[in-house]
Amino acid sequence: MDAQMRDAGRDPIDGNMPRFSRPVYFSPTDYFLGVAQRLAASLASARIILPGKGEVVMLANRRGYCAHAVDLKEFCRAPAGDFEVVRIKEEPAAESGPPGRLQDLLWVAAFHASQGRLVQSRSNGEAVHLHDVIRFRHWPNLTRVPQTPNTMRICALLTREPSSIMLVARKLGIEPEEVYQVYSAACSSGIVNVISNHMGQANVQASAGGTGEGSGMRHEHGLLHALFSKIAGL
Repeated sequence: MDAQMRDAGRDPIDGNMPRFSRPVYFSPTDYFLGVAQRLAASLASARIILPGKGEVVMLANRRGYCAHAVDLKEFCRAPAGDFEVVRIKEEPAAESGPPGRLQDLLWVAAFHASQGRLVQSRSNGEAVHLHDVIRFRHWPNLTRVPQTPNTMRICALLTREPSSIMLVARKLGIEPEEVYQVYSAACSSGIVNVISNHMGQANVQASAGGTGEGSGMRHEHGLLHALFSKIAGL
C-alpha cells in the first residue's frame, strides 16, 4: 500500500487503534475496472488491449475471462483511455482449461486500482460512505484473487455480522486503507449487501460497483446488477 495513502495513521492516545480521517476515493471509470464494468453491463464479449502490456478477453456467454497480460497489477492501474476495446462475435475456445470467473476479474481490477483508496460509488450510483452498514454475502475465492495481509479477517467478520467500513478497521485494529481496498474489491465483484446507508435507509440493493448519471447509465447499472445477481452465486 502506497505510503502517501496512509492518511489515517494511528490514534495518538491508543497506538493500537487506527485513527480516521477523510478517505481518498477513486472512480472505476478512470481505470480498467470501468472498461470491464461497461462491457459486463452490455453483456458483450471483447478483447481489452493495453498496447505493449497484453490483453484481457472477456467472455460474456461463459461469464468468464482469459488474461494475457504481462503484469495484471500494472494492467489494472493503467488509465482507462490507454485501452483499446475490440468486440468479438464468437468467443475463442479455451486454450488451457476453463476461463476465470468474471466476478474474480472485477475483484482483481478494483483491488489493484484502489491502492488503499475507497471506491467512489455503488452500482446504483449512490456514493459509498464510511458509515454504510454492509455485509458480505459470501467469501471471495481467495485462491484466485489478490489479498491484503488481513483480507481473511475482514471477510470472516463481514460474512458473520453486518458492520460499517469504519468499524471494521476499529474492531480488527488495522489500517483503514486496507479495509478500503478489500471493500472496494468486494463491492466491485458483487458480494456486498448494503444493510443500510449513511442516511439510515435500509434494504439497499446488493452492490456490484460502477458509477454513472442519467437514464442511460441507470439502465447500465440495472444490467450490471442483473448480471451479478447471476454470477455472484456461482
